[in-house]
Amino acid sequence: MLSARPPAASYVLIDAENVDWAVSNVVGRKPEAQDRMQFDRLVAFCESHFPAPVRCVVVLNAKGEQLPDVMLGFVRALKTAGCDVALLYGRPDQKVVDLGILKLLEAIRTQRRGAAVGLASHDGADFADALRALLEEKRQVALLGLREYMSQRFRELVPAGLEIIDLELNAKVFQRPLPRLLPVRVDEFDPSMFL
Repeated sequence: MLSARPPAASYVLIDAENVDWAVSNVVGRKPEAQDRMQFDRLVAFCESHFPAPVRCVVVLNAKGEQLPDVMLGFVRALKTAGCDVALLYGRPDQKVVDLGILKLLEAIRTQRRGAAVGLASHDGADFADALRALLEEKRQVALLGLREYMSQRFRELVPAGLEIIDLELNAKVFQRPLPRLLPVRVDEFDPSMFL
């Protein structure tokens, strides 16, 4: 299906399930609504950070040919927030969301020369090589997530130009602070917090 819209200057691909996984680890349970990423805030951040126009695409596993009723509200909320939604399904042995994101990254690389790319995921095993190919083309490439869960494979791309954006600290996409255990650079350490 071809899009009638003009190409974007920036594409932000969102692995919502992976971001939810990281938040679950931080809060120690299934995230409540107040713990989850606010997609309207993410879209606003991306529109201010990347070259315009920006297209945010959330890739979801629909688990079959028919969208489950429990997903309808979430998909509507994503669209209201300004996100496009790629609803995919596949065989049980396929990593449907990862395969969809990889196809999108390759299509952006080959069909949208020079477009900036953001990826909201922590999964370096699946996506680091695709981001490396974009960095080799001297594109603006950013990774969005919770920094303590970023794959080492992604961190290895920072010298090549990969920007790491913390969803809470930099993009401010959560309604309330997450109970994170974050190391602080000693030069930024405020000892008064412990007095």
